[in-house]
Amino acid sequence: MGKKKKAAGIDQETEQMIRHVMVRRRKELSIRGGGPSGIGNPLQEVIARRKIGRLLQSQELDQLWSEAVEPQIAEQTKVVSLRNRILLVHVSDSVLMSELANFHQRQILRTIQQKRPDIEIKSIRFKLNAGLKK
Repeated sequence: MGKKKKAAGIDQETEQMIRHVMVRRRKELSIRGGGPSGIGNPLQEVIARRKIGRLLQSQELDQLWSEAVEPQIAEQTKVVSLRNRILLVHVSDSVLMSELANFHQRQILRTIQQKRPDIEIKSIRFKLNAGLKK
């Protein structure tokens, strides 16, 4: 049994030249960052740069916080961020901050975790911000 016949018009020398060009082209592409990429990565980059995801998450956290605490507490507090599974909340005065940290933190955390188990929060950190007073 002999080798299969090559496509019409391509001899061995031409085939080697084509392979050489393809190898060189692949190297060039790898140096420049590869060839075409999917639309997912650039889209995620735009969302990250414009902080769209953070804005939506912030609004969700505000709503979740308002549902987990009493209205009087919600008026005097503001959810700032969620980083490394720690929810940062600004509080308008030190008395309320102490009360939340010492007496209500565990219950608020449990309520949030029950309402949204998909948002992983391991603790709540309170920070004084007198500018929240109305």
